[in-house]
Amino acid sequence: MNFPLPTSVPRLVDTLRRSSRPALLWYGADGERVELSGRVLDNWAAKTANLCVDELDLGSGDLVVLGDEVHWRALAVTLGAWTAGAAVRPSDPRGTTADGDVVVALVDAEGGLPPLLAHPPAGARAVVVDRPALSLGLRGGAPDDAVDYCAEVRSHADVYSGLEEPVADGPALPDPDVGQEITHARLLPRALEEAAGREEQWGTAAAVHVPGRQVDPRFLLRVLAVLASGRAVVLTDRDTADGSWTAVLTAENAVGF
Repeated sequence: MNFPLPTSVPRLVDTLRRSSRPALLWYGADGERVELSGRVLDNWAAKTANLCVDELDLGSGDLVVLGDEVHWRALAVTLGAWTAGAAVRPSDPRGTTADGDVVVALVDAEGGLPPLLAHPPAGARAVVVDRPALSLGLRGGAPDDAVDYCAEVRSHADVYSGLEEPVADGPALPDPDVGQEITHARLLPRALEEAAGREEQWGTAAAVHVPGRQVDPRFLLRVLAVLASGRAVVLTDRDTADGSWTAVLTAENAVGF
């Protein structure tokens, strides 16, 4: 890294706010390409944190269950939840139940409600996320009692003025290697452990592709490690087995994790 490790995810997002360079590059299977600068990614995280607190009543230690489909908005939701001091737990969207205070998932490719949100646990708020980058809300509207993320998040403030820091020993993410929670204080150090020895391999690359077809704790830790390195993270849900993906990485001056 070329700057000191921030003490928490909100402080990492603070460093992104001062950057006009790309922080996130998304290549969708539908051909969509989305580029978010550090400043814009910070904006999405702040708006999401404000939505979490003001509309979803989330606080320190509350749990956000996140559908496991890879999408750039899943990262915005995750960073926003952590900024608000909540814990995030990826879950299989094919399941029908999940414990948690809030359950968040993407609509399917046809705009249909994902199974994870079809039967949310009693008392949990459901948040439905649309796919297109320019979406202003779900076609046909959200189901009863569900929050339409794309319709609601834009109305929230661009700066989060809540917790200065998440509770240090509060849960943030399940550890993929041991049966316990990673705390907010340990989240970034644990992410760098995931990337140990890769800085030299990444060299002068401007971006790093984090592979994977589902969001899980290891995936999120790797995304954090790339952001903490000062590079852009490249995400995709498209097939990367053919030569066209190599051309994408070359064009973006990116390497693989």
